[in-house]
Amino acid sequence: MKVKSLFFNDNSKLRTIWRVLIFSFALSLAISPLILIENSHLQFLGATVILIFGLYLNSKHLDKIDFSEYGLIFKRQSFVYLIIGVLIGTISVASMFFIGKTSGILLISEVKTDSNNGLILLFGLKMLLVGILEETFFRGYLFTNIYKDVKSDRVTNRQGFLIALLVSSLLFGFAHISTNNVSILSITFLSINGIVWCIPFAITKNLGLSIGLHAAWNFTQTQLGFTMSGNKTTNPLYNIENNASTLLTGGEYGPEAGVLGLIGFTLMLMLSLGYLKLTRKIKRYNTIFD
Repeated sequence: MKVKSLFFNDNSKLRTIWRVLIFSFALSLAISPLILIENSHLQFLGATVILIFGLYLNSKHLDKIDFSEYGLIFKRQSFVYLIIGVLIGTISVASMFFIGKTSGILLISEVKTDSNNGLILLFGLKMLLVGILEETFFRGYLFTNIYKDVKSDRVTNRQGFLIALLVSSLLFGFAHISTNNVSILSITFLSINGIVWCIPFAITKNLGLSIGLHAAWNFTQTQLGFTMSGNKTTNPLYNIENNASTLLTGGEYGPEAGVLGLIGFTLMLMLSLGYLKLTRKIKRYNTIFD
């Protein structure tokens, strides 16, 4: 009985830890051949298709839940959430840019380059695919599974939510451990970023808003000239140099590892909650624990 309880819960369902390990391993095997493709856009497109199809199979055979519980809901409302998320994400990064410039912690000069609209659109598509991939896996899949697993008579919905929120967000932070100029600070701040993107999903049960926030956050940072997750931008609108401590600016990793990024995260969360409150998607913020 003890051995069985290690692998199965009281409902004879395979425990979350084993389901996550099995699915993650199968997903890694399925997407590994994509490394042979030289075009990064096709790589991300292929990975997105494989993840969504894999989750569809996973929902039926491992998790045994409705596919929509992962937040991938193909309805008009999802598109509206996506657009609002893109708008909020763009405003948040633009605000970081303005605060950094006016406070003097960033030195900003205009770069005169010939913009290629085709390349910009392709990069935007790539960032959208990145948003879909990461939000679907870390929020739609991981958060949902952890939250369902930890809820019990001994754990309240609020406690279960906080556990799932923290664990899935920490895993999101540590998933960036191989990025350039990574540090404990950058992982910590990215985990906070994960929390910000998880809360709209927890409220709406729809990934649209989170995907929009994520895609716009990455796209706008790169286009303006910020270093994003340790990756320096090419052909930006502005040349951005740090003129303050790493704690404030994020240093070589970019604003995601500093107080400037934390301001952007906070603004994203406030604007997202404000939008959901305004549209009456939440009457009380504690409805995310229902």
